[in-house]
Amino acid sequence: MKYRQMVSFLLIYGFLSLVGNMIAARAYQGGAGSAVSAMIEALPGFFSLFAIIAGGVIIAHFMPWKGLPAVAYIVTLGCLVTVPGFPGAEQITAWVSKVSFIGLCTPILAYAGLAVGKDFGELKKQGWKIVVVGLFVFVGTFVGSAVIAEIILRMMH
Repeated sequence: MKYRQMVSFLLIYGFLSLVGNMIAARAYQGGAGSAVSAMIEALPGFFSLFAIIAGGVIIAHFMPWKGLPAVAYIVTLGCLVTVPGFPGAEQITAWVSKVSFIGLCTPILAYAGLAVGKDFGELKKQGWKIVVVGLFVFVGTFVGSAVIAEIILRMMH
């Protein structure tokens, strides 16, 4: 993906995420005034997230080996800048905590739906077998998550 495409994608994604964040704030807090104030409060968090994304993409570009995707560097950078003791970690965490997770996920899930819909012909060729595999994946993920949560909760009493 070219940098120009990535920047345009991030701008579109950022706008859609802001709208999603505003809708989520309106749904949970009520009132248009609180939605606008929630959006304004979330702006530093959005800028922090996009700075982390840009930093990860730049790091991936300058790495001598190209084996890891940019998302690996983005996640690593995001973890590093929010580790307690890192300069500004508390502030970044406070800013990002104002961003609605639902507002961030909605555009990505919509894009994933469009990507799957584009290849719907290939999906139909798989037939009923893909449904069975999908069900096993969903059930396995759910059961695995429930088992891990149960173990952690029992350890914490």
